[in-house]
Amino acid sequence: MIEINSTEFFVLALTVAMALVALLFGQRDPGPSTSIITALDLNPCVTTDDDLIVLKALDDGGILLLRNGIPVCEGDTVNIVATATGSKLTITEKYGISTRAGLQVKADGTALIDRLPHERFTVRYDSDTTGKWALFTFSNRPGNTATAHLKL
Repeated sequence: MIEINSTEFFVLALTVAMALVALLFGQRDPGPSTSIITALDLNPCVTTDDDLIVLKALDDGGILLLRNGIPVCEGDTVNIVATATGSKLTITEKYGISTRAGLQVKADGTALIDRLPHERFTVRYDSDTTGKWALFTFSNRPGNTATAHLKL
Protein backbone atom coordinates (compact mmCIF):
# COMPACT_ATOMS: atom_id res chain seq x y z
CA MET A 1 0.00 0.00 0.00
CA ILE A 2 1.18 3.56 -0.84
CA GLU A 3 1.61 5.91 2.07
CA ILE A 4 0.96 9.62 1.44
CA ASN A 5 1.92 12.16 4.08
CA SER A 6 0.32 15.59 4.40
CA THR A 7 2.93 17.43 2.29
CA GLU A 8 2.50 15.08 -0.66
CA PHE A 9 -1.27 15.23 -0.32
CA PHE A 10 -1.33 19.05 -0.45
CA VAL A 11 1.08 19.17 -3.41
CA LEU A 12 -1.12 16.67 -5.26
CA ALA A 13 -4.31 18.58 -4.35
CA LEU A 14 -2.76 21.88 -5.49
CA THR A 15 -1.71 20.34 -8.82
CA VAL A 16 -5.23 18.99 -9.44
CA ALA A 17 -6.75 22.37 -8.49
CA MET A 18 -4.46 24.23 -10.92
CA ALA A 19 -5.37 21.80 -13.70
CA LEU A 20 -9.08 22.38 -13.08
CA VAL A 21 -8.66 26.16 -13.11
CA ALA A 22 -6.71 25.91 -16.39
CA LEU A 23 -9.52 23.87 -17.94
CA LEU A 24 -12.24 26.23 -16.75
CA PHE A 25 -10.57 29.52 -17.62
CA GLY A 26 -8.26 28.49 -20.44
CA GLN A 27 -8.34 30.13 -23.85
CA ARG A 28 -11.19 28.93 -25.97
CA ASP A 29 -11.07 28.48 -29.72
CA PRO A 30 -12.33 31.81 -31.13
CA GLY A 31 -13.60 30.15 -34.29
CA PRO A 32 -12.98 31.14 -37.89
CA SER A 33 -11.70 34.57 -38.89
CA THR A 34 -13.11 36.78 -41.61
CA SER A 35 -10.86 39.39 -43.22
CA ILE A 36 -12.08 42.13 -45.52
CA ILE A 37 -9.89 44.60 -47.41
CA THR A 38 -11.60 47.64 -48.89
CA ALA A 39 -10.66 51.13 -50.00
CA LEU A 40 -11.94 54.24 -48.25
CA ASP A 41 -13.84 56.63 -50.50
CA LEU A 42 -12.09 59.93 -49.74
CA ASN A 43 -13.83 63.31 -49.91
CA PRO A 44 -12.73 66.79 -48.83
CA CYS A 45 -13.07 67.26 -45.09
CA VAL A 46 -16.34 69.01 -44.22
CA THR A 47 -16.21 68.63 -40.44
CA THR A 48 -13.88 70.17 -37.90
CA ASP A 49 -13.97 67.05 -35.72
CA ASP A 50 -10.71 65.27 -36.58
CA ASP A 51 -9.97 61.66 -35.72
CA LEU A 52 -13.62 60.69 -35.37
CA ILE A 53 -14.83 57.18 -36.22
CA VAL A 54 -18.49 56.29 -36.66
CA LEU A 55 -19.74 52.73 -37.24
CA LYS A 56 -23.35 52.24 -38.41
CA ALA A 57 -24.95 48.79 -38.57
CA LEU A 58 -26.88 48.05 -41.75
CA ASP A 59 -29.81 45.65 -42.23
CA ASP A 60 -27.78 43.08 -44.19
CA GLY A 61 -25.08 42.68 -41.49
CA GLY A 62 -22.72 45.15 -43.08
CA ILE A 63 -21.14 48.07 -41.28
CA LEU A 64 -20.79 51.56 -42.73
CA LEU A 65 -17.52 53.11 -41.54
CA LEU A 66 -17.19 56.90 -41.47
CA ARG A 67 -13.74 58.32 -40.67
CA ASN A 68 -13.02 62.05 -40.33
CA GLY A 69 -9.72 63.90 -40.56
CA ILE A 70 -7.43 61.56 -42.50
CA PRO A 71 -4.20 63.32 -43.53
CA VAL A 72 -3.67 62.73 -47.27
CA CYS A 73 -1.94 64.29 -50.24
CA GLU A 74 -3.45 64.54 -53.72
CA GLY A 75 -3.41 61.08 -55.31
CA ASP A 76 -3.19 59.13 -52.03
CA THR A 77 -5.47 56.19 -51.33
CA VAL A 78 -6.32 54.73 -47.95
CA ASN A 79 -7.36 51.12 -47.36
CA ILE A 80 -9.20 49.43 -44.51
CA VAL A 81 -8.35 45.91 -43.35
CA ALA A 82 -11.08 44.50 -41.10
CA THR A 83 -10.62 41.14 -39.35
CA ALA A 84 -13.41 39.59 -37.29
CA THR A 85 -12.51 36.68 -35.00
CA GLY A 86 -15.23 35.61 -32.60
CA SER A 87 -16.40 38.75 -30.82
CA LYS A 88 -13.28 40.77 -31.71
CA LEU A 89 -13.15 43.12 -34.68
CA THR A 90 -9.83 44.69 -35.63
CA ILE A 91 -9.88 47.50 -38.17
CA THR A 92 -6.59 48.83 -39.55
CA GLU A 93 -6.34 51.95 -41.69
CA LYS A 94 -3.35 51.96 -44.07
CA TYR A 95 -2.11 53.99 -46.99
CA GLY A 96 -2.63 52.21 -50.29
CA ILE A 97 -0.90 54.44 -52.81
CA SER A 98 0.98 57.24 -51.11
CA THR A 99 2.47 59.90 -53.36
CA ARG A 100 3.55 62.25 -50.56
CA ALA A 101 3.58 64.93 -53.24
CA GLY A 102 1.89 68.25 -52.82
CA LEU A 103 0.07 69.82 -49.93
CA GLN A 104 -1.24 67.55 -47.21
CA VAL A 105 -4.95 68.06 -46.49
CA LYS A 106 -7.55 66.43 -44.27
CA ALA A 107 -10.14 64.15 -45.85
CA ASP A 108 -13.24 62.27 -44.75
CA GLY A 109 -13.52 58.62 -45.72
CA THR A 110 -16.35 56.11 -45.97
CA ALA A 111 -16.20 52.34 -46.44
CA LEU A 112 -18.57 49.40 -46.35
CA ILE A 113 -17.46 46.38 -44.32
CA ASP A 114 -19.74 43.50 -45.24
CA ARG A 115 -20.17 39.78 -44.43
CA LEU A 116 -20.08 40.26 -40.67
CA PRO A 117 -22.39 38.43 -38.25
CA HIS A 118 -25.01 40.23 -36.15
CA GLU A 119 -22.96 40.16 -32.99
CA ARG A 120 -21.55 42.40 -30.25
CA PHE A 121 -17.93 43.23 -31.09
CA THR A 122 -15.02 44.64 -29.15
CA VAL A 123 -13.54 46.91 -31.82
CA ARG A 124 -9.86 47.83 -32.04
CA TYR A 125 -9.25 50.57 -34.62
CA ASP A 126 -5.61 51.23 -35.57
CA SER A 127 -4.66 54.10 -37.86
CA ASP A 128 -1.28 53.44 -39.46
CA THR A 129 -1.67 56.76 -41.26
CA THR A 130 -1.62 58.77 -38.00
CA GLY A 131 -0.32 56.32 -35.38
CA LYS A 132 -3.53 56.72 -33.35
CA TRP A 133 -5.97 54.07 -32.09
CA ALA A 134 -9.37 53.55 -30.49
CA LEU A 135 -10.96 50.74 -28.51
CA PHE A 136 -14.75 50.51 -28.10
CA THR A 137 -17.70 48.10 -28.27
CA PHE A 138 -20.20 47.90 -31.11
CA SER A 139 -23.33 45.80 -31.47
CA ASN A 140 -23.87 44.89 -35.13
CA ARG A 141 -27.66 45.05 -35.04
CA PRO A 142 -29.61 47.06 -37.65
CA GLY A 143 -29.78 50.74 -36.72
CA ASN A 144 -27.05 50.72 -34.06
CA THR A 145 -24.34 53.37 -34.18
CA ALA A 146 -21.06 53.72 -32.28
CA THR A 147 -18.75 56.74 -32.19
CA ALA A 148 -15.14 56.92 -31.00
CA HIS A 149 -12.23 59.35 -31.08
CA LEU A 150 -8.74 58.19 -31.96
CA LYS A 151 -6.10 58.56 -29.24
CA LEU A 152 -2.30 58.75 -29.29
